[in-house]
Amino acid sequence: MKNWQLSKRILFIALVPVWAIMILLTVLVVVVGITEIDGALKARGALITRHLAPACEYGVFSGNREVLQSMAQAIMKEDDSQAVIITDTERHILAISGKPDVLTAEHQRAAMEGRISKGKGSLIFGAPIYQGNTEGDAFDLFDSATKERAEKAKLLGYVYLELSTASSQRSKNLFAIVSLLIGVVGTAFASVLALRMSNDLTRPLSRLIDSVHRMAQGEFSTRILANSGGEIQELEDGFNKMASEIQRSHDEMLEVNANLEKLVGERTRQLELKNQDLEYLSNTDRLTGLYNRFKLETILDEEHLRSQRYGSNFALTIIDVDKFKSVNDTYGHQVGDQVLISIGKILQKNVRSSDAVGRWGGEEFIVIFRETTAEDAIAVAEELRAAIEVYEFETVGKRTASFGVAAHRHPDNISEMIRRADNALYAAKHNGRNRVEYKEN
Repeated sequence: MKNWQLSKRILFIALVPVWAIMILLTVLVVVVGITEIDGALKARGALITRHLAPACEYGVFSGNREVLQSMAQAIMKEDDSQAVIITDTERHILAISGKPDVLTAEHQRAAMEGRISKGKGSLIFGAPIYQGNTEGDAFDLFDSATKERAEKAKLLGYVYLELSTASSQRSKNLFAIVSLLIGVVGTAFASVLALRMSNDLTRPLSRLIDSVHRMAQGEFSTRILANSGGEIQELEDGFNKMASEIQRSHDEMLEVNANLEKLVGERTRQLELKNQDLEYLSNTDRLTGLYNRFKLETILDEEHLRSQRYGSNFALTIIDVDKFKSVNDTYGHQVGDQVLISIGKILQKNVRSSDAVGRWGGEEFIVIFRETTAEDAIAVAEELRAAIEVYEFETVGKRTASFGVAAHRHPDNISEMIRRADNALYAAKHNGRNRVEYKEN
């Protein structure tokens, strides 16, 4: 019950007593009514038998069965009469009317004791017939003095009356149904009143709870219509005042946060720009704008780890400008710098975006070919060599470059790979320059 909603708790508290009282009243009325119906049938049967016993005295004493039979048939006209039997003291039937149950010694004892016997769907009343006695057995309706007088009179026989309980049973059923219907209608009416009372109490409380939840979710503009009256309206007014104060404080806090966020945002952007500048400077060759040696080494380490983990291929080529010293000596370092810048642009233009181009140092460049075999790397290096060879450099005219290619082999490390590329570059220089060489070992 602790986990129930407030509306269900109040409704439960209001309905349970109502239902309990209505059920108890209905059961009490049904029990009392059924008892009254049974009592009325027993009283009527006792009254008929009490008057029939002395009336049969003469017929039994004289042996006039016609009189007795007429009396039996007259009693059969009474409501619910099922059978009438008049017997002598030896249980010999003197008169009979209807269809009675079989008489036994138990019925005779019941008649003497004033008890009522039960038949099949009927009640059997019995009374002794006394000579000179005007009082019959009253089924516990007479006092003890009457019974003592009866015991002194001469016993002539017995009279039995069997009344059907079918009619009384129908009356009891009808009474029970009507009582239950009245109980149901009363319970429903009381339940409607309890439900109305519960709703009058729980609706404003539910609005309060819903408003509290909305406030908890950040809807600080939430307000309640304060019209419930009494203490609940005081709660509603108090909630509205509290909500107004919270909203005012929240708005002030938002304004402060907005100013702070703006300041932090500006500082963050400045730091990001500085970091980008620092990263660019730390990874970029200032002359050519290509990757510097530090960045190239980082990329080589990354590719080496990826190759070890996934078995991917990669290769590199070291490029050295042929006879570059003569350019500096003849035309000066500024012209030499322009040659290096132009070669960097040629290399970038003729490789894939996934490849990395950088200045290794002096007049040496490196191109890292990702996801590339040795054969493909040699072919691309040849294309780069040809692109440099046909390019018309400003001031110095045609220039050439030599290429040394090496591909990664397991379990190679980066130093071994660069060593092979250097050896290949040395071979290209030794074999006449302006050529591509590949070293497998």
